[in-house]
Amino acid sequence: MTLQQMKYIIAIANYCSFSKAAKNLFVSQSTLSTAVKETEKNLGITIFQRNNRGVSLTCDGEDLIRYIRDLVGQADYLEQKYRSRKSVPTRFSVSSQHLPFATRAFVSFLQQIDIPAFDIAMRECDTYSVIRNVSDSRSELGVLTILETYIQPFERIFATYNLTFVPIASMRNYVFFRSSHPLADKKEVSLHDLAAYPFVTYDQSPESSHYTEESLFYESLNQNVHVCDRSTKIAMIRGSDAFSIGPDLTNSNADKFHSNLGEIMAKPLNTQLDKIIAGYLVQREHHLSDYGKIYLKNLEKDIHTIINFG
Repeated sequence: MTLQQMKYIIAIANYCSFSKAAKNLFVSQSTLSTAVKETEKNLGITIFQRNNRGVSLTCDGEDLIRYIRDLVGQADYLEQKYRSRKSVPTRFSVSSQHLPFATRAFVSFLQQIDIPAFDIAMRECDTYSVIRNVSDSRSELGVLTILETYIQPFERIFATYNLTFVPIASMRNYVFFRSSHPLADKKEVSLHDLAAYPFVTYDQSPESSHYTEESLFYESLNQNVHVCDRSTKIAMIRGSDAFSIGPDLTNSNADKFHSNLGEIMAKPLNTQLDKIIAGYLVQREHHLSDYGKIYLKNLEKDIHTIINFG
């Protein structure tokens, strides 16, 4: 059954007449009769029955028309949507681990683009999802931080997905906790100092638990809190004596709404941990789009701002 045949059947049902439907559709009555006969033959049903006032739907016809009204309505919606659109929107996507500097770079990118229509995405997800999104072309770029010790194993993983990792810079580790934390007065903090407090770490999907984005494996500590998103991590740190370790963590000015929650502060970690290599993933031999280049420029700027702060 074609879309045109569906429209003919709906019109006949609405007017209860082949002749009136033909007149309003600007087609011959024989055209409608042929369309109905072909449909009835293909489906093995009778759609209309004649009476002294014209035609009416049979039981099978009433059942059929409920479905085809929905189908024609959806087809009309799609046609209207794409015909009315004056230009094809620009599409661009970045996937990233839970990295505030990657999001800040995307915000800067958004402020810089000047195009009438776009469909862009900033996908914050676990490490494995970043790899898959770039490999499957859901994202042009993937932003990662990797412990220096694990660069080579990760390179082998990237190769299996036909990806290239481009390092940007080596970043320093900081400890993040609230300003009222018992360790807040210390100039630097050691892992020994932190042993008595909960460590907030990002969960990884079961198939990618070894893809951790943390600078410190949670198995090294006694008290661990697993979260799936950055907002929850920040809430845990702001509302308790929990802490996080990494190169960056977004602060918030929401204290005026939550007077009992302190601002998050960063303290240098004086325990030697592996260096964190920040960089981006792309498909091999991929030529960056203009929007990819704009985003990368902002990403590199934000990363170097953090490094200079340290």
